[in-house]
This record gives sequence, structure tokens and C-alpha cells, in this order.
Amino acid sequence: QQLLPQYGKHRDPENDEKLLSNNTIPHRYSIIDRINLTNLECYTIDPEGCKDADDAFSIYHIDKKIYSKLYSFVGNSPSNIQFYVTNQTDKFLTGSLFFETEPNYDSLFPYIDYIRNDIKKGVQNTLIKEIPNRKQAISEAIKNLNTGDILLVAGKGHEKTQDFGKKKIYFSDKKIILDCIKLKNTSLSNNFKINIIKELSKIKNKIPLVKADKARINSKEVNKNDIFFAIKGKKNDGNKYIGEAFKNKASLVVVNKVQNKFNSKRQIKVKNTIKFMTEISKIFRQNIDTNIIAITGSCGKTTLKELLGNVLGKISSVSISPKSYNNKFGVPLSLLNLKHSDEFGVLEVGMDKKGEIDNLTNIIKPNVGLITNINYAHAKNFKNIKQIALAKAEIIKNILPNGFVVLNADDSFFKLHKKIAENNNINVISFGIKTKKANVKLFNIKKVKKAFKIKVKLNDKFKYFIISNNFQSNIYNILSALSVISIYKDVLKLNEKIFLDFRSPAGRGDHSTIKIGNKKINLIDESYNSNPLSLKSALKNYDNIDTKKYRKYLLLGDMMELGSHSKKLHQSIVPLINETNIDKVFVMGKMVREIFDNIVKVKKGRILENKSGIFELIKKDLNNNDYLMIKASNATGFNSIVNNLKGLN
Repeated sequence: QQLLPQYGKHRDPENDEKLLSNNTIPHRYSIIDRINLTNLECYTIDPEGCKDADDAFSIYHIDKKIYSKLYSFVGNSPSNIQFYVTNQTDKFLTGSLFFETEPNYDSLFPYIDYIRNDIKKGVQNTLIKEIPNRKQAISEAIKNLNTGDILLVAGKGHEKTQDFGKKKIYFSDKKIILDCIKLKNTSLSNNFKINIIKELSKIKNKIPLVKADKARINSKEVNKNDIFFAIKGKKNDGNKYIGEAFKNKASLVVVNKVQNKFNSKRQIKVKNTIKFMTEISKIFRQNIDTNIIAITGSCGKTTLKELLGNVLGKISSVSISPKSYNNKFGVPLSLLNLKHSDEFGVLEVGMDKKGEIDNLTNIIKPNVGLITNINYAHAKNFKNIKQIALAKAEIIKNILPNGFVVLNADDSFFKLHKKIAENNNINVISFGIKTKKANVKLFNIKKVKKAFKIKVKLNDKFKYFIISNNFQSNIYNILSALSVISIYKDVLKLNEKIFLDFRSPAGRGDHSTIKIGNKKINLIDESYNSNPLSLKSALKNYDNIDTKKYRKYLLLGDMMELGSHSKKLHQSIVPLINETNIDKVFVMGKMVREIFDNIVKVKKGRILENKSGIFELIKKDLNNNDYLMIKASNATGFNSIVNNLKGLN
């Protein structure tokens, strides 16, 4: 009998072999089969091999909290089941308990009601089904299994007969299980995302056995065999676009209302589309072995996600969340689009209020959480920065048991986050530039031709890497990425140029040359977003750029969502600008005037009233090969203006 591991990273193959070698009776400890790709599994177990219920479950190395639930439990007599469930198994059993009404042994008959009542006390939260026929009980249990469920068949699984004293019944648990699985497989897809959709929608036969590649919420992005989730929001209703989704060859659409002019068998009607997609993502997560890294923090999340994905892609298989998909729509969508064969998944998690990170990371259940830094971002819903730090720390309690959190040792809230992690029994890995005691630390940096060579201290060992620039934000990202990689790989074996080809994502410090009339301008695009920490970081990076004889110009827009903190936080930027080698500062916005009014006179350009003023600035004020950095929050619309300058719109 082949032993198939339940989840490779949670099982001990040596222990499996040891247990098998000590048991000469077949099926005393065995997984009978998996059901397609759905991770449904059927076990047989003999109570003679176990001391109690806890021992029975420990044999299977079942992670009771996260990765599995014992959905169904079949026993051949009430006394047999009583051994497992009385006072204990209710902790594990979250689905149904099936057992035969009549005992197999005449001596037990007088005690049947007592045993039955004792069992029911032990499984108060469980649906109990009494079925008078063992074959029917096993069949019903397998029929009711959903993705991720586990069926434990208790009894003399190794025997091929049932002895009732006066008569014997020839019966094989294994044969019945395999026959039932074969039957169930006829209605299951090889793509377990489809199976999850069928189970959650409670549509057993309607959904055709179609393919399912990517999940989409934008009908324009749908490709052949994608699933389109028609989300009804405050401004847009995705149900209006299912025609476009089908035109782009979507295999299924999930809708609030079925439209008869389209194939009804390919429309799944649900009450709440986003909630449905989230539930699918949760179940999908529970049934993949992918090591998921969830990144949060006040700034730098997207760039770090891209960097980590770039590096992990060179040494393993990885999927990452696209763009800045970090909210209640983007997180479940990104999770659902991970490949279950990937070794790693890197997801970004954002927030603008308390509890949001808790909700999102409860969906993700990351193996590793990472907090980049803490500062005033989306501060309008918080009284002070400590509240922001505590909200970001919500990621820690949703990290899987024995997981890791990667923390910035230079951050003001490092000690707070470390203490929270330790209280939750989560391993801590720290990185830093300034702090000497960080696990992963910058030791020194040197200019090498057109690049830079950094020496990194990893605990007590050293490793050199060649990187493209000496920006502090880039170095922090590299150190945090190395911290994550060190959990799974030997970073000392990494190629020293593994970070060299990485380029910042658009709108987050990328450098491009644009042509306006007869002039070429060096554009530093920081227009995707802005908050006090990211702006200060961008200013330092800009200050480090050697423009030779050419001048530096700066265009700033408002930092949004700072609430009552806005005025003082805009004013906090003034000293740093005054210290830089930036030649002229231009602003467009309301709150950003607090910066303009207080910088030194020699750096003042002018206040721009509208976007046409930006084009006027480039045409009249900038000379050929001059530099211009543009930085503002996304809500200001600067990003769209910059894309026009780049010719992207």
C-alpha cells in the first residue's frame, strides 16, 4: 500500500516509515487515496495502535489549527468511536460523525444508549449521523467531503470480514473507499479551484468541467479560460461587463444576477461576489504548500515585493501580487492566482484603518510576515503613530505557527513589534543599517565603476553583493529580502550580482528620459504615492544622484490622507529640502504650499495652478539634460500626468 503524504512540509517521512515498519498488519496506518487534486484524503486506523484520541491524531501529524479539518469520522461500532471522540475529538472534528446504529457485538447491546449519549456529549459541535450500514456510512462520508477535508475511517481497517459471532460478513473498508472515490471523481475537476467554486456555490452538477486559469475582476484583462468575478461596487457594477468577459473567452463568470442572453451554465449566481471570491481564496490557501510572504508597512511595500519576486524567481518558482493589489479586492485575487506548484508567493498588504490588516492576513495565513517601517501613511484614521504601528502589527497574529516575522531593527517600533511576535511564539529576524545587533546588517558599501559593492553581515558570516545604486531605500529592501531568503535558502550561495538588474517599478523612483520639443529631460518618477517617510527617502535618493553640471528640479504635490496631522507633516519636509542640492522647488496643491512657503528663498520656483503649468515648467524653466523629480500622492492625479509625459497614456 503506497503511503501518500498529507502535506509534505508537515509530515515526517522517517516517522512514517518507522510506524509502517513496526506494523505488520496492513492498513493499521495508511492513507487509502487522494481524491483528484483536491487534497481530500481517506485514512484507516485501528484503535489498538493508539493510546487515545490525541495519539490517534498525532500519528497523522495533522495541523489542527490551519491545514486540515477532520470532516468525517466513520466507526464500526459505537464503543470504537467512543474511544476517539469522548471528551477529546470535538477539538478536531468540525464536520460530521458517521457511525452505525447497531453494535457489532451482542455484549455491547445493553449499553448502546449509554455509549451513544456519551459520544454525543464529546462532539457537541458536530453533526452526528447514525447509519445502520457500514458501507452506506462510508459512502455518505466520502460523498460529503469537500476540498481540504479529511476522512478518518476507524475500526479494524485491516480486516476483510466483520464477525458478528453467529455470522460473518465479508467486507473490505479499502475496497469500499476506493469504489466511492472512483465514483466521486467522475463529478470532480482536475482543477481544484473549480471544485471549490462548486462546493461553495452548492451547485453540484450545473457547472461544466471547464478550465480555470486566472481569476479576474476587470473584464478587459480577461483571457481565455479565466474566471471573471463581477463585483458590484459603489461606482461600478461588474455585472454590466460579463458580455465583455465572455467575448474574451472567460470559462466562468460569478455574478449577482444571471443574464439569460448568455450561457446560464457558465454563470454562477452568488449573493456577494467579493465575499465568495474571498472564501474561495481561503480554502485555496489551506490546500497549497506554497510558502507565502506577506509584506506590509508604511512605505516601500510594492518595490520590495517586486524585488523579492525578482530574486526568488532566479532561484525558485514564485508568484507575486500584481501592481499594488493590497486591499480587500486585490489580496484575495492575488492569492487565488498563485500557482499551487510555486515554492513561494509574495503578497502585499495595505490598510487605511484598524483591523484591515488583520482581516487580510487572516485570509493569507502567511508563513512569513514582513513590516518594512512605520510612519504617517493613511494617518487620517489614527490619533497617533503608535496606533499605526499596532495596526501594522496585526499581521503577526495571523502568521502560521512556527512562522517568521522580518522586522526593521532601525525602526522606532522595532521593540514593540518584536515583543508582540515573541508573545505570539513567532520567530523574529531583523535587518538594519544603523543597528549593530540586527541579524542581517549592512557592513560597508563602496563605489565600483558604475555600480556599488556592499558587504552584508548575516549573523556571524559575510557576503558581498553588487548593486546598481546606493539609495538607502534600495539597501533596506535588499537587506529585508535577504532576511526572508535566509529562512529557506543558503544566502551565502547566492550570485553576488543577483540584485544588480533590478529596476524600480514605474512611479516609485524609476528613471527615464523624456523628450519635450528639442529638449531631453531626465525624469525621476515618484508620482505613484507620497507620505512623509517615502518623500524623505525620495529626497535623499535624489540628493545622491550625480547630475554633473545639470540642474535639479523638484515638483511636489500634496501628501493625502494625513488628516489632522497634515499641516505639521508637510512642514516637517522643509529642513530636509533646505539641506539638499536641489536647485528649484515647484508645487501644485493645497497642503504642499506649507512646504513652499517655508523653504529657503533661493530654492523657491513657483506655485503651479494646474497641469498645464507642469508642461510650461518643462518648456520654459528646464534646459536640455536637466533633472526633474515629481512626487505626490496617487489621489492628486500626478501619476496620470507623468504617464502622459512618458507617452504612456
